[in-house]
Amino acid sequence: MKSGKMKTKLQGAGNLRLPIHSEINLLSQRDVRTGILFIVLFVASVIVYWYLITYQDASVYRALPVTAVPFFVVGAIYYVIRRRFYAMIFIIVAAIVSYLIMPDSVLYIIYLLVCAEGVAQMVDIIQRFSFYKIMASIERVNIKENPSLLDRLVVFIFNIPVDIDTRNLTIDKNIIMDKLPWKDMVFSMLLALMFCMFLWIYLFLNPSFSITDTGVPIYTFTIVLYLAMIVMPCSIFSTLNARISTDYRDFKIYSGFLETFKKMFLPVFAAMIFLISAVSSGPDNLYYVAMSLGMIIVMIIFTSVMYYTSNEVEVVNDIVDKWDTFHPTSIYSQYSENGKRTSLDDGVPGTPRRNPSDCFIPDIRNRGL
Repeated sequence: MKSGKMKTKLQGAGNLRLPIHSEINLLSQRDVRTGILFIVLFVASVIVYWYLITYQDASVYRALPVTAVPFFVVGAIYYVIRRRFYAMIFIIVAAIVSYLIMPDSVLYIIYLLVCAEGVAQMVDIIQRFSFYKIMASIERVNIKENPSLLDRLVVFIFNIPVDIDTRNLTIDKNIIMDKLPWKDMVFSMLLALMFCMFLWIYLFLNPSFSITDTGVPIYTFTIVLYLAMIVMPCSIFSTLNARISTDYRDFKIYSGFLETFKKMFLPVFAAMIFLISAVSSGPDNLYYVAMSLGMIIVMIIFTSVMYYTSNEVEVVNDIVDKWDTFHPTSIYSQYSENGKRTSLDDGVPGTPRRNPSDCFIPDIRNRGL
């Protein structure tokens, strides 16, 4: 009877065990409120966009700036919270002057100086929300019997090999950020261009698309905002040099992300051939592609400068501060298939020996149980 009670007690203790990753939360209350505000504004802007093109006879392209409202609001709130009143005055004056000279050009000022800041803030929030969730998925993905949908998505996006021990994760903790990461900015531009290339194909195949009638490409700045928000968050893996340590060459997670898009080279090459033929068909198409290309470059540069000068240091510091909680290196031990031994087995008599399967997934919360 007593042994039965003891067994029940131990089973109850086992049920108390929780993944330590679930406790890691880098989002502040302000971040949560900003994220919710962005989602609400995005849904509202999509509804207004649909209303304008359905009931107000607005063209699909003319109504696009409405969907930039979430970025504008988030960027404006950032200026107010950080008390950048001189910058706000400059933006207002510049917008008024540009409106008097060319009414449509006021969108350039709003997009570059306000919406780009909104993109930078959303990149910050996405990185805080997703970094440890992605790392936790990578850490266990090759030892799970039934990977979740998130695990499969992470494996695809980051091109994680199936034949390496993904539990040996590491990052660089001592990072000197004294200059802009131009290499990462160039990769972000290339990824945005890749997405935009398929957009160009859609536009040129759309019979209703007319450059002279819609006044594009100034309105496609809105699309570039969302492209920047999609491609930039993964740069945090490059900044921290997040990687999986192996007995040979380390697997860099950001490199895996880039490799995934390199696999799309063939369809992109076909897209480039189509674009060349479309551009050669008339000067209007060439003008649109050239202006869109310039917009992507300018927007990525503006957004990157705002993010790397205002947000990156705080994000990196917060991630590094939580790394030992996420991945306690003093407890995790690497198992070498070559030597068939763990780092706890150093060949010295009296050294405790453990089964390699017990060297991972430490239960920090219940060490006393």
